[in-house]
Amino acid sequence: MVERKNLTKHLKNMKKNLYILLNMGIVLLFFSACKKDAVIDGRLSDPNINMTTYDYIKSNPRNLFDTTLIIIDRAEMKDVINASGTFFVPNDYTIGNYITLKQTEVRRKDARLNFTLDSLLKYSPQMLRDSMGMYCFKEKLTRDELSDPGALYQTNTSNIDLWVSLVEVSQYIVDGVITTKPKYIYLTKIIGAKDIVESSGVTYDPTKDAKQLDIKVLCQTTGLITTTGVVHVLSNSHNWSFKQPLN
Repeated sequence: MVERKNLTKHLKNMKKNLYILLNMGIVLLFFSACKKDAVIDGRLSDPNINMTTYDYIKSNPRNLFDTTLIIIDRAEMKDVINASGTFFVPNDYTIGNYITLKQTEVRRKDARLNFTLDSLLKYSPQMLRDSMGMYCFKEKLTRDELSDPGALYQTNTSNIDLWVSLVEVSQYIVDGVITTKPKYIYLTKIIGAKDIVESSGVTYDPTKDAKQLDIKVLCQTTGLITTTGVVHVLSNSHNWSFKQPLN
């Protein structure tokens, strides 16, 4: 009788242990699958892209660079883009912002006038090359190569230098817990003298003239390595060619 009770107890323990092991296996399998999906779908583990810079932006599944490519092709800049060490890519939104600003300008003269993409494409190929070329650099400006406050680099467009920096966010809090501070790449066009940035984050031009503030553009995607160079994608809010509204 005692042996039968012991056997029953032993079987119950075996079932309990088997149940625990089975659940642990399911949990581990779940997290393993999630991790694998993140690596494959989010490209978290490998920034390298096995295609040229031109082909990469052409292959964008959301077609975010269609207008950019039209300008590149009209300016015959495919080889320039692929020869660049780094290309800060202006997407279709940035060119749309430029067109909107130009539309406002021409309608100041005549409310019946329009400025469209067709109007932009009537510019001379050289003007298009100069405007797009300012986003190309001969150096491979990877995140490892950049720093804060940054440095001035010559662009592919003559007489245009732009400031490139990797800036750490001063405060970054998630749900009340301080995490590793992220670093963002900025592309900046200096107007007059370089702006002064205080420790508090306040930025001003040395002349104290608000019209002389530098134009600082955030990169929304960074560190992509193609077979021909480095790719950083500019923020949607940027105005192509660093155009600013008329006062």
